Amino acid sequence: MKARTWMMQYGVAMLLSCAFALILGQVPLFRETAVGKLAASDLVQFLGYGCTIALAWLGARQLAADPPEEWKWLSPYRALILPVTTLVTVILAYGILLLVGGPFLNKSAKGIYNWMFIVGIVAAIAWLIVTWVRTCAPLVAATALRRLKKAA
Repeated sequence: MKARTWMMQYGVAMLLSCAFALILGQVPLFRETAVGKLAASDLVQFLGYGCTIALAWLGARQLAADPPEEWKWLSPYRALILPVTTLVTVILAYGILLLVGGPFLNKSAKGIYNWMFIVGIVAAIAWLIVTWVRTCAPLVAATALRRLKKAA
């Protein structure tokens, strides 16, 4: 039951946030209105998509901290939830932040921006690998061993 509640809370909020960003970003009023180099459509998309990935990360954090009882299969992989979600969030945030920052970045600033995200993505991948090796792999092996003993 808890899983269904979470899906309603986070899933519907993410869907609405993403849908409003997509729809309002295409409305002529937002596309034609700008303050300097920043278009209102880009700002609306930044807010909507940014809220979507923030909600996804918060939902993953809650799932990792307190998984639903009906999802027992998730137990050995629970520690991977946050690193995987962080990796996806950092990858998606690159384009989302460019919506509002892109018009103001010159060539050297864009290079620094790119390198910041490269470091963030590599760090998230390293976190994912270390979490698998130190936490999840031993749990998966122990779970498989218990299943083999039960079958024998």
